[in-house]
Parts: sequence; C-alpha cells; structure tokens
Amino acid sequence: MYYTYEEVDRLINEDMPLFDLTQQLLDIKEKGKITFISRKNCIVTANALIEKLAEKLELKVVFKEKDGRFVEAGNKLFEAEGENVLILWKVAQNIYEYALSVSTYVYEMTAKARKHNPDIEILTTRKVIPYTKKIALQAVIDGGGLPHRVTTTETILIFENYISLYGGWDKFYKNFDKLKSKSIEKKWVVEAKDLNHSKKLIEIGIDVLQLDKLDIETTKEIVKLAHEKNIKVISAGGININNVEEYAKAGVDSIVTTAPYFAKGADVKVIITP
Repeated sequence: MYYTYEEVDRLINEDMPLFDLTQQLLDIKEKGKITFISRKNCIVTANALIEKLAEKLELKVVFKEKDGRFVEAGNKLFEAEGENVLILWKVAQNIYEYALSVSTYVYEMTAKARKHNPDIEILTTRKVIPYTKKIALQAVIDGGGLPHRVTTTETILIFENYISLYGGWDKFYKNFDKLKSKSIEKKWVVEAKDLNHSKKLIEIGIDVLQLDKLDIETTKEIVKLAHEKNIKVISAGGININNVEEYAKAGVDSIVTTAPYFAKGADVKVIITP
C-alpha cells in the first residue's frame, strides 16, 4: 500500500497541529528510544506506514517486524530512536490498535472457515470507517483476506437498487448477453433475493451469485445448483467470526463481511526510554 507524505503529514497534524504542550512545559529536548509491543497474539500490519511516519519525523528505525507475520504476545512490533519519539507515540499507537484488530480478526476468521473449506476466501466490503480505507485494506491483506470491492469503478455488482432504475429484472434477463458482451474482461456478480431468483440468474449464465442474508439450508441448495453450472457463490450479510463456519460448511466459494472493521481494538504497549 502506498502512502503519500501528504497522508503522513495529516496523521501527524491531527494529533499535534502546533506543538506538544506537556513536552514544552517539561522542557524535554533529549533524544529517546520508542518501542511498540503487542500485549496479545496478533498479525502484524501497518509497519510500512509506521516506518514512513518515523522517517518523516527524522527517527532512525532500529527494528521493524514484517507485516503479515504472526507474533505472540510480548513481542516487539517496531522500534525507533531520535528526537521526535513523543510525536510518533500516540499517532502510531492509534494506528496499531485499529489495524492489528482488523488483521488478526481476518486471520482468525479465515482459519475457522478453512477448517471446513480449505479454498474459501474471506473478502471484506467497502463499508470501511471513513478515512481509514488504506489502513483497513492493508490490514485485511496482511491478515490473509482480500477486499471484495475497493471502489465501484473496478467491479460489476448488480443490486436490486440498480435494477429498479434500469427497468426491472425481466429487462435485465432479456438484455444480459448483450450487457455481458460489453465487458468481456469482467465478471458479472448479481445479488440474489431467494432460491427462485437464484435459479433464474443461474439459467441466464451469470458468473457469480451473491447471497445476502439467506439461511444455511437455502444456501446449500443454491450452491449445489450453481456449482453444477460452474457458477461461483458468495455469501454476505451478517457473517462474522461466530457464524462463519456454518457458511463455510455450506460450500460457498467466498464470504463477504464487514465485521473485521469493527473488531475489538488491539492492545499495544509503548515504552519510551532515554
């Protein structure tokens, strides 16, 4: 993930727009060493961004754990030294405690799902907390997942709301072959409402069925019908680490979820020494 220096500056300015009043009153001018330690097992993420923050603050990076690596509680994530360690402190800690929660949740959710379906993928929605997209998506990738959609520009995903303005499902069924010929390099993903709707979409030859909030038994039936025609199936809507195994057992090819973005925050200890 590429971060511009403008983005790095914005992160710093949000926390310290002018100066650190406490540091000024204590007249602290000494250099220091800052160490970030995870208090829980986690999947490392955000270190590429933390390193760029450190460079911007003219700190020397002493240690950087590799993003995507599993580390046990008590291990170092990152260490740097120089004059501006107090500025890095809370900016980096806030990033870590959000990003690590996302990466670790995705990792654990994937592990649960793959106990029953070793080829299943965990995909995250574009419903990220505003202004956290890059941090969140990098955390998803480091946790072993992938974004379902990054923007509306690069993928085709048909929802009921599009069809209501397009002119209805019958018009869509009639024109599907022509529509598909306009974008032969793209997959057509369509959200199905129920079993009968799924059957019709399978009949016209869509590429991927997305099932939103359908029960497990209906999902199993649709998966069987779709796979007979080499059509992939995604389950979405309310799926999280507590129920992902049931959907994995149903045989779907991918799970779409928003849950990782709202996982309980990680716990990162920060030690600053002279």
